[in-house]
Parts: sequence; structure tokens; C-alpha cells
Amino acid sequence: MSAEQVPFASALALTWTGQDVKKEIDGLLPQVFDNPTAYTQAGFRLYPATKRNLRALVTFREDARHFLNAQVTGGQRTMKALERALQATKALPPGMMAVPGQGARLDRYGNVDRGQVVQVLSQLRITMTAGYSRNMSHDARTAIRAQKRAGGRFFVARAGSGLHAGVYQRELVGRNITPVFLFVRSASYKVRLPVDEIARRVIDLRLQSNWASAWQRALSTAKRA
Repeated sequence: MSAEQVPFASALALTWTGQDVKKEIDGLLPQVFDNPTAYTQAGFRLYPATKRNLRALVTFREDARHFLNAQVTGGQRTMKALERALQATKALPPGMMAVPGQGARLDRYGNVDRGQVVQVLSQLRITMTAGYSRNMSHDARTAIRAQKRAGGRFFVARAGSGLHAGVYQRELVGRNITPVFLFVRSASYKVRLPVDEIARRVIDLRLQSNWASAWQRALSTAKRA
């Protein structure tokens, strides 16, 4: 009977150890990210071990992999959706990334307000693909309505224009312009969340005691059965 409980106890011990690893990683996220969102805090998940598959896996959630991977492995930062869209409109040069400027509206987590991002991309797609026509075409009228909703016109300043390259907003009335996104060279990250090292340390600390507890659980379960 004892031998029959080995796979059950092994799966239990591995799963508990995986939970310990995930708990340790989750606890370090606020140190790696400044004021992380709930989305970031839930960036890792645990695949528990089973009697048929004696492996517990702690890994990225698929939808969080693109921004967590650079913190774990280091290297070049993955482009954000905003940056991919700016490149698609030829606004953002290759090898550059967009950082918030003075005119960016930030939420409490330091991320740019999604509504403003939509306004910027909406205007740039119109002005950079259709242009401003002097005969007040449908696209021009659409652009003017979009500018009024946003409180000004967004435009791209390129290198050599006299402004730092980026996306700016010009007031509808007046001549003031404000940087919303500034273009800077893409960043390379150092490893800030050494997941493999964390996992090895937790495994060394917890696996043996988890196995002992799991074995006792398995034996007590077998006796009740």
C-alpha cells in the first residue's frame, strides 16, 4: 500500500513546492516593478504536478510574457502595442521606443491613459495616411472632430525638426505645444527577476519538508480508504 502512495505524495510535494516558488516570486514583484498593477502581480501561474506527470511548473501567463520576459532574461525590451502601432504609421523610427512626455495622462500605476493613446493613434492614422486636404474632405472633417475631442492636434516631430523627436499636441487655440510621447533609443534590461535562481533556492529550502508532509498526508489518506 505504501508504494502505491508514492506518486500521490510526489505530486503533492512538487505542487506545494511550486506554490512556494510562486509565492516567493509574487512577493518580489513589487521590488522589481514600481507600483505594479494587479495584472502584473498576477503575471505568473502554477501548473500543478499530477500522479501521471510528476512536474510542477511556475511560468509566465501567456498574456504577460511579452513584458515580464525582459525582466527575467534581460536583453532588449519587447515593443509595446502603442509602439508597434506608431511604427505601423511610420511615426516611430526603428530602434526607438516611446516614453511618456509632459502631456501624457498617467494613471496611478504610471501607465498612459488608454483613452489618450486611442486619441493619439486615431489622429495620427488619419493625418499620416490620408493627410490634410484643403478641400475639407471627409478625412479632414473627421480629423477636426477628433482634435476637438482631444483638446488639440497631435503631430509627429522628427529628428532635425528643432524639437526632440516624438508625438506632440498643439492647442486648438494658441501656439503652445506639449510633448505627449518622446522617442528615445530602445533600452536593454539587466536581469531583475532571476526566476531560475529563486526557484532553486526555494526548492532547496522547501522540497524535503514538503515531501515529508505530503507522505504523511498520503499515508493518512490510504488508511481512511
